Amino acid sequence: MEAFIDPRDDPAPGTNRPPARIATEAEDVAELHRLCRAGRLYDIERWIRDRRPLQIAQGTPVKRARATSALEIALGTGNHALVLLLLANGYDPNQEPRSPLDLALRARRLDFVTLLLEWGADPHRVDLDDLFDTYNSELFTRFQDLGIDLTAGHALAAALAYHTSNRPLFGFAKRHRESNLKMQTELNIALAHHVSEENEKGVQLCLWAGADPHAPALSLRYWRGSTHDDGDGPDDEDSELRLSAVHEASQRGNAGILKRLRPDPARDNFDELYEAASTRAVIDILAEHALPQNVGAVMQHHLWWATFDRGQWRSIDTLRRLFEIGVRWTQSSADEIANFRRCLLKSSDSAFVDLMKLMAADDYCSPELLQALARTPAVRDRMKKVGFVPLPPDDPKYYSQFRPTRSREVLKKFGVEVPKPRNAPPPPPPRSVRIGPRQPNDREINMDRSELFERVWSQPVARLAEEWGISGPGLKKICRRLQVPVPPRGYWAKLKAGHRVSRPKLPSPPAGAAPQTVFQELR
Repeated sequence: MEAFIDPRDDPAPGTNRPPARIATEAEDVAELHRLCRAGRLYDIERWIRDRRPLQIAQGTPVKRARATSALEIALGTGNHALVLLLLANGYDPNQEPRSPLDLALRARRLDFVTLLLEWGADPHRVDLDDLFDTYNSELFTRFQDLGIDLTAGHALAAALAYHTSNRPLFGFAKRHRESNLKMQTELNIALAHHVSEENEKGVQLCLWAGADPHAPALSLRYWRGSTHDDGDGPDDEDSELRLSAVHEASQRGNAGILKRLRPDPARDNFDELYEAASTRAVIDILAEHALPQNVGAVMQHHLWWATFDRGQWRSIDTLRRLFEIGVRWTQSSADEIANFRRCLLKSSDSAFVDLMKLMAADDYCSPELLQALARTPAVRDRMKKVGFVPLPPDDPKYYSQFRPTRSREVLKKFGVEVPKPRNAPPPPPPRSVRIGPRQPNDREINMDRSELFERVWSQPVARLAEEWGISGPGLKKICRRLQVPVPPRGYWAKLKAGHRVSRPKLPSPPAGAAPQTVFQELR
């Protein structure tokens, strides 16, 4: 075997090639690296004729500040003659710590790629990201023909998902997806990712390439595998999150993308889509095709989201839209009702009020289900806490209690009866009451109950209230709190017509009340 192969003789790859000469110390090839950087081909030829080492063994510690092999230097400087000289004289490209094919691909030197492959570079060591970054369909086909799985580790899906400018790669996947089912899977993964990122350009490219929006696809966002795994392990198939692009669009609330994906009741689980729906617009698009079948499961999902401060109003609004399009909750199992109850009890007071009022509206929910929902003491205590159930009149907080609107309707629909107090003494009147808004520089007039009694029986309440700057019903409410009777309806008309009318006496305050209840009014 010859000690030196002259590349000028156009040697055929693999013929009479001397064996690779490997050094164990970096210093043994330091001079060769200097000659390569200087481009001194004749000195390098003499080095080779002298049978001196050309490369160091794999695993030898080296400083990575600069290129660490003669072949890296030759590729980095673009010296085709030097690359051929080294390869023809036994340089083993597969002993390099990094695949020289990656360097050639990054430099977009297709001549180097061809040269390296002809002289034995292992195509299986190529970095698929570097290959895809060439935007060269011919290279994609060439490496695939060499037996490289371009879908390994979902590298193809990642490239399609993160680089919408790589049109040649989308076209390559489109041409080969029918003959290679793995590429169809990669397109589906990329489409689901673009939908999750709400990237309409990526969605259009994937649909053009043939991605299936209805097929479950692995989520790149939550995938924990390496980009160079073979993707055949059980963890890859079973333990990762897999949602279809249609499901992702519903979950993201992007009605425009969802409409483009065309939900199909024959292929999509519409109950799951309604559960994932996060906006009214998504609900409307789904309703054009089908209504949910398992209403209880859909409601339970949205009620669960209503327990979180971040999503409670969106979930309530989504539920409201479901009812508006005709969805009705008419049946559920005991377990589902128990779950509804837990979700209601975990929600905030404001969300609890809105949910109870929503479910009690119109015929949205079956009365039997609502009554089963409110039958436990915990739910009734919560209804009392938020004000649906009124406090008894003798409670000190009776007058200051906040009561939501439509409270009577809610209590009726949920089957909650408010016990009526029997022979309960009226609450003691307050010690003082202020009428009218406080104004600067106003003077204050104090009067006791008897003086107020005389005033309201001396002229109509409406006229007196106008004089004091408040409404007639407001003044009557104050008199009621102070247990001061007011003239009944028609009293002043009868008096003016000459009829005899009776005037009641001022009742004494209940036992335990202050002897003098002071009334304060600002003018």
